Amino acid sequence: MKLRFALPVILISMILFLANANIAQAQWPAMSSGYAVTTNWHGIDVPIGEDILAIAGTTDDAVDNVTFKWLDPGGTVRREFDVDISIGYETPIVPSGVPQDIADWADNNQGIIVYYAQDTYEDPDMIGDWAVQAYFNDEDDPIKTLRGKNSDIIAIRATSFNVVPEVPFGTIVISLSMFGTLSAFILKKRHNMN
Repeated sequence: MKLRFALPVILISMILFLANANIAQAQWPAMSSGYAVTTNWHGIDVPIGEDILAIAGTTDDAVDNVTFKWLDPGGTVRREFDVDISIGYETPIVPSGVPQDIADWADNNQGIIVYYAQDTYEDPDMIGDWAVQAYFNDEDDPIKTLRGKNSDIIAIRATSFNVVPEVPFGTIVISLSMFGTLSAFILKKRHNMN
């Protein structure tokens, strides 16, 4: 009787898990605050060894450059790099190669001038939840206030991405093997009870 209940619960749980695996909240609509950062892997698991492109954007023409800080799952800064802000583009036009959430936002918010910078982290070598922080700097007026401290930082935005081991069919295979093992355990336990 327990097996009749367990198998449908396992199957329903697996279907719900797989259906929700790629649902992610877009990062670029945060541009309504004037500052945003996203990656080309936002909401998608990154296979270990793939490059990650981070794009930071702002509507603030006082921003001179963006400092990208890449943090590994342990919180250690693995790379820090300053990138000058590009000449602005006016939506709905976007630079080539940007993630779809940027293009979608530009289509829905036309006539806005956006200044941006981008940086690439090559070959993350550690499994887990990584983060990239974008520090928007104004070097012409270095007396800005951020959280009560004097700084040239106007704003900070962050996003994260999850690096997973390289396996065929990615997370689906790992999930199926996990649920398969659980099913085998339940069947073996039931067989031993009889």
